[in-house]
Amino acid sequence: MKKEAREQAEKMFLKSKGKSTNKEIADAVKVNPLTIGRWKKELKWEAKLKAAKPAAKPPSGVIRKKAARDKALQLYLDSGGKITNKELADKSGVSPATIAKWKDLDRWSKKVVRVVAPPPPAPAPTPKKEEAEFDMGALASPQQILRINQRIDGLLERDYLTAGEVAELAAAKRDMLDAVEIYVAIARELGAIKI
Repeated sequence: MKKEAREQAEKMFLKSKGKSTNKEIADAVKVNPLTIGRWKKELKWEAKLKAAKPAAKPPSGVIRKKAARDKALQLYLDSGGKITNKELADKSGVSPATIAKWKDLDRWSKKVVRVVAPPPPAPAPTPKKEEAEFDMGALASPQQILRINQRIDGLLERDYLTAGEVAELAAAKRDMLDAVEIYVAIARELGAIKI
């Protein structure tokens, strides 16, 4: 008798999709509601209920709307943004208000600008090493660089320098080192020196 009551109680629970209370099931099979609660737990009725439920399918309207949205966007881009909401709505099967909403939410106008905008101009060709002309006279000669360095060293040997003189000397030293670096690089390119 208990086995039959237990099976009948389980069927009631599953048939009601878990909405029947323990008391309702207990009254129907003539057992204590606590017994129903114990059977539910021991026999895992909740798990059986979940396993019996079919997997939820995505609503077909969502898929259709996504396809319509994609189609409308493509038509809009293909037209360069020169198609009305009504024309887009007629071709994609939605209302003009929906098209307007999509245009605003997805910022279609910005997308069409990117698609229609002309490509950026090609960068100007850089001259080849053979074509490059350097005016070595415009650059500081090695002798001038040496004289600047000697003057800086002479100032640095003094016992006292103002803060302004120290800053000026540091800037001059940095500029002199930059000039040397540029001079050496150009001289290498021209083959005047090999280092």
